[in-house]
Amino acid sequence: MKRPLILLIIFSFISINPLLAEEPSAKKEDRIVTRLGTVYVGMPEDKLYTIFQKKDQVLIPHRILSKEWIVFRDWPSKKSNDVITFYLKDGKVTGWERRYNSAPANKGSIYEYSHRENIYKWFFPAGKARWDGSKLNLLDWNKLKKVQKVMFILEYISEINKQFGTHVSVNVEKYIIGMDHYSDNCPEACKRIPAGDAVNEMLISDGKANPE
Repeated sequence: MKRPLILLIIFSFISINPLLAEEPSAKKEDRIVTRLGTVYVGMPEDKLYTIFQKKDQVLIPHRILSKEWIVFRDWPSKKSNDVITFYLKDGKVTGWERRYNSAPANKGSIYEYSHRENIYKWFFPAGKARWDGSKLNLLDWNKLKKVQKVMFILEYISEINKQFGTHVSVNVEKYIIGMDHYSDNCPEACKRIPAGDAVNEMLISDGKANPE
């Protein structure tokens, strides 16, 4: 699976642009108490990973010089779509930002549908589905309802498995959170990138696909 050049450029921009790595103030909440331990400002990175573990990591860590930021599923939260970004410098936590991926403005968009519709194929294969998944881009990703996001990822992975004769499976919740993050935070120039290409990037980051 080839990684599109424009996607490489844009995700590299996300990784190195210091404007996207601004650290929030930690004064309002200087610690997070969980059943696995307490996260605090100044905590070493290896200690952070004992509480927010690799399995909860949504995106690969981004780094610029001595600064790093890591996005996790906010597992202590009661809301399944919550994410938390930790900011680190010189290997120590300097702050964090909690965020809820709210429901999209589906009404009035081309992705609006009635719950009474009996949809057999949602996005794939092309020509047989309710919507053409190849035309969905990051700009429109948050116009989808949760069930549409689930079906897009499941059907896209199914198409990949058919095309390449593979047996790839993914954590759908993790991929939805990652796609939400990409859609919300990528520069305006990347909003037109096909959603499928962003899924490819996550597959590569997960070691489930070859960049070539």
